Amino acid sequence: MSLVKWKVEELEECTSTLDVARQFDAWTVVRAVRQTGGRGRFNRTWYAEEGGLWASYNLPLDLAKGRDPGVLPLVAGVSVIEVLRRYAIEGLRLRWPNDVMVGRSKLVGILVERPRTDMASVGVGVNVFNEVGHLAERIKDPPARLADLVKECPTPSQLSELMAKSLAAEFEAFAKGGLETLSGKLAAAWGERRQVEVETDDGVYTGCFEGVDGNGSPLLSRLDGSRYTVPGISVLRLREPDTISNERTS
Repeated sequence: MSLVKWKVEELEECTSTLDVARQFDAWTVVRAVRQTGGRGRFNRTWYAEEGGLWASYNLPLDLAKGRDPGVLPLVAGVSVIEVLRRYAIEGLRLRWPNDVMVGRSKLVGILVERPRTDMASVGVGVNVFNEVGHLAERIKDPPARLADLVKECPTPSQLSELMAKSLAAEFEAFAKGGLETLSGKLAAAWGERRQVEVETDDGVYTGCFEGVDGNGSPLLSRLDGSRYTVPGISVLRLREPDTISNERTS
C-alpha cells in the first residue's frame, strides 16, 4: 500500500482537469463536477456532465527515471481495473491502450499527458451517475455507467479517492521494477481473446489480441498460431470489429 498523501483540488467546472492540473505539482488530484471541453485520444470529445468522475492525477516522473513514460496509460489502466474489480462487474476489461470496457461498452477513458519533463498527468473519466443515454449516437463505443452495474455504487468522490490510492501503488511498483512488475495484472485485465485491427503508419495489422510485450506494444496472433508484435509507437488506432481476417493489409 502506498503512503502517498495526495493534495486534492476540487472545482465545480472547468474546460478540462488536464488543463488545470498542469498548474500544480506532482501528487495533486484535480477533480471537477463537470467539464466543458473534456478530451480523449486524438483530441476526441469526452462528454463530462455532472454525476461522473472527471479527474487528473499528477505523477512525478523523476521517481521513475529510466522507465518509459509511454506505457503509463497501461499503468493507469491496471490501476483503474484493480479498483473496479471489487465490484465484480461482469465483462470488465482493459482495451489497449487506455480504455476500460464492460463487454463492448466503454465505462472509463484514460488520457496521459506530459505538461513537464518531470511530471505526467493522468486524466481519468468514469461514467458513474451522469446521464449517458443521449451519448450513444455521438460516440463510437456505446457508453456504460457504473450506477447501472453496481448495486451499492460509490460516489465520484469516493471513487476518486480509491483511484488515487491504486494509481500511487501501481505507479510506485512500475517505477521500481518497470512494466514487468505489472505483467500479471495486465494479463488478467485484457479479458477474453478478441479479434482486432491495428492501424499503423504503414498499414493495418489484424489478428487476435494476446496482450502486450515487455515494451507495452500489442501482441497479435495469426490463424496458424504464430505471434507477432506491432510496435506501440507506430499504432494510430486499435479497433475491435465484429468480424475481420487475420492478415496484414497496406
